[in-house]
Amino acid sequence: MGRVLAVDIGGTNSRFAAFEAGPDGQPVMKETVWLSSKAAKSFGLLMDMLAESEFPYSPQDFDVAVLAPAGPVIRGVYCNVTNVDWDVDFTGGFEKYGFRDAVLINDFVAQAYACRTSAVAGCRVVHDVDVSPTGTVGVIGAGTGLGHCALVPLPGQGFAPVPSEAGHISFPAETAEELDFCHYVMDRRGINYCCGDEVLTGRGLTALHRYLAGEELEASEVAARMKEGNRTLEWYARFTARCCRNYALSVCATGGLYISGGIVAKNPFVVEHPVFMDEFLRSSSMNDLLKRIPVFLNDNQDSGLYGAALRGVLHR
Repeated sequence: MGRVLAVDIGGTNSRFAAFEAGPDGQPVMKETVWLSSKAAKSFGLLMDMLAESEFPYSPQDFDVAVLAPAGPVIRGVYCNVTNVDWDVDFTGGFEKYGFRDAVLINDFVAQAYACRTSAVAGCRVVHDVDVSPTGTVGVIGAGTGLGHCALVPLPGQGFAPVPSEAGHISFPAETAEELDFCHYVMDRRGINYCCGDEVLTGRGLTALHRYLAGEELEASEVAARMKEGNRTLEWYARFTARCCRNYALSVCATGGLYISGGIVAKNPFVVEHPVFMDEFLRSSSMNDLLKRIPVFLNDNQDSGLYGAALRGVLHR
């Protein structure tokens, strides 16, 4: 596949990038443009905004477009995009948007594909052990939502991404105080159970600090306070590590666990805090396996685009 349009659609921004396949089969980024997801009001309007932007290409200039919105993708043609009030719907075909060919994948499927590109070359090593070349790769990351995906090797056939909505499973609270915090979140949000999507995300960070310190602050303000070291940081680092540990064990991520994007990428002191690795390795039954799981922090903001582009390069 020659020219690929990669689209990373988040709750705040939608990023478009033109890629070409390099001689080694790796995607090479050309021009990019960022647009406001919230200002778009619909996917059709987002494409209109693209046409009116300085992006020097039209959709029909690409062999394939790979769109990676946040949210579960249904039957490969529909996604109700998380944290915006519109969807991406290809049930009637993608041609009406000007695409010659198009693929719809979850945003963390794109993050998983990115682990097979140069986008992760500069990742920070959090747990330095050997990567198993035949092991499953796990990707997890919190921002507006808490995303997960696994990349499973297929002998002689490359690999297969395994999407997940594990951010919406029950949060693994352990102590009475943690359970009290979960009930606080449930009351605050009007939800019937507490999940990682409500704890590790930006709104969760605001709720956690309000619970522990009595201050109602935006997530960015909470992060600034955490940088100085406080109880909110200790709890958030422990919660992050626990969710990382649970997912790493769920997929046996001996190929590496990548913490991607969002809050931790902007605030790496979360994984630098001693409680992070203490909690990640804390298992009376699987400590030996956890010791063999490499952990990386991927702070490349373009990794989702690279992952979507690789999916396009591999498209047949």
